[in-house]
Amino acid sequence: MMENLDGKFKIISPEKVTEFIDANENTQKILNAMEMQLDKHFPDNEFSLEVCDDLGWTTETKLLLNVPVTQEMFFNGILDHFNSIYAEIEPVIDEIENTVVLFPEIDGIDIDRMSNTSSVNVIARTAYFNNYNDGIIQREMSFRDIPKDQQISEIIEYCKTHENPNISDIVYDLQLPLFDVDDIITELEENGTKLNVKY
Repeated sequence: MMENLDGKFKIISPEKVTEFIDANENTQKILNAMEMQLDKHFPDNEFSLEVCDDLGWTTETKLLLNVPVTQEMFFNGILDHFNSIYAEIEPVIDEIENTVVLFPEIDGIDIDRMSNTSSVNVIARTAYFNNYNDGIIQREMSFRDIPKDQQISEIIEYCKTHENPNISDIVYDLQLPLFDVDDIITELEENGTKLNVKY
């Protein structure tokens, strides 16, 4: 499989990438579909691939497709580009697990990439899940890191003061991660608390 990637991507830890692609048969198909879109949105860029198992928003191991960008592009439209790429390859990934995450790398800046509230991780997560949650996350934002008990009480209070809120409103207004909000709402409703949240 790796020979198909030669010349297209810089491979970080080739053995791990090879093992990942061999174990996830749809990965090559996804990369092939992304290649034309990458050339369209990021002409003349050099991309790299690496396996990552410590993304804050999923316990699954993913293949990061790192996209070098300038600070100007990062702060002015990188999310739009990523969203467009995922939307354009949606026919390919519609019925298969998407194993590839587009991940921005800002030229000349050494940042904490994997922190759950890191701006690059937020953008990667946001673009990745836009197609799976009907556009529920559409803006770049930082999330608050607060205890679960506090999250629960704030979500309950929010639902008391907002009639039939959308889950996206809760995420944005309370600045809480989508998966935390979703898990807490599910847990509360399974235990008999009626929140009337719209998805």
